Amino acid sequence: MYCPNCGKKNDLDALFCENCGARLILPTSSSSAASSATTRATSENAASCADTHSASDVDDHTTRAAQSDAAAGANRTTRSAQSDSATGTDNTSDDTDDTVAPTTRSAQHAQQQGPRPPHPGLPALILALIVIVLVGGGYYWFSHNSANTNLNTTATSSSSTATKSSSSSSSAASTQSSSSSTTKTAAKWSTAKMSELSSFMSTWQDTMNQSYAGTYDGQSVSVDGLDLPTDIRDNNYQDKITVNGNAVKLTWTTKANTDANYQVVAAAAYQHGTQVIVYLYVFHNGSPDVLVSQDTNTTYNLTSSANTDLQNGFAKIANAD
Repeated sequence: MYCPNCGKKNDLDALFCENCGARLILPTSSSSAASSATTRATSENAASCADTHSASDVDDHTTRAAQSDAAAGANRTTRSAQSDSATGTDNTSDDTDDTVAPTTRSAQHAQQQGPRPPHPGLPALILALIVIVLVGGGYYWFSHNSANTNLNTTATSSSSTATKSSSSSSSAASTQSSSSSTTKTAAKWSTAKMSELSSFMSTWQDTMNQSYAGTYDGQSVSVDGLDLPTDIRDNNYQDKITVNGNAVKLTWTTKANTDANYQVVAAAAYQHGTQVIVYLYVFHNGSPDVLVSQDTNTTYNLTSSANTDLQNGFAKIANAD
């Protein structure tokens, strides 16, 4: 762009001439055509001036006239631009005192266009991201709670199973403790000796003219509220049986291999009318003994039997190797 005042060529974005300092802003509306014509004339005159220096036949009077016209046009252009600039400055000052006038044509163009509107697809993208976050968070929360619920259910089930197992173990331990103590000894009883006792009682009861139901034959002994061997195995005999008038600890066993005071290996009972006879075959402090009760009430007080044949027969079987 050429300066309308001095004809100096300047950059296209320059606002002022770098040679003379004249303002180079083009006027708007109708002034634009005049300015363009003036600029072209100035450019042509400047070119003519340049050519005048190289051609000797150009008239000095014509050159001065062209320069005078160019100067007049430049002055008009400068005053119009200054007026427009002052008007714009006043309007801008009314709106805000902080606005700074742009220094290049690119800045003026950007200011006239104003802020760029947001991309039309941006709100939809933000909404989609929010929906994805909410759905993902909800899925994670549901999965986490489901896992915790399953874990709690499994833990509860395991706890319940452990409780049942513990209860069963306690029951088994209780039953075992009623039949044996923690200290083991050599077994004094066996299934073979039980079979010998069955044979012996079959012969002995005939001599007594009595018929006995015995556990040695695989039978349960039930008389007047007493159920053997169940009551002894379940520790449910304390208010039903005494020995020599004393409450004692009875242990039902099939091996007699503990150090319990009274290890019961078999029981037999005879009932005829109101007559009831109950026998317990025991190891008392490791020695074989037959305890008998002929009570007719609900408490059976057992004492060592005075029947020597019965005592000797059981001792022979119990002490055999």
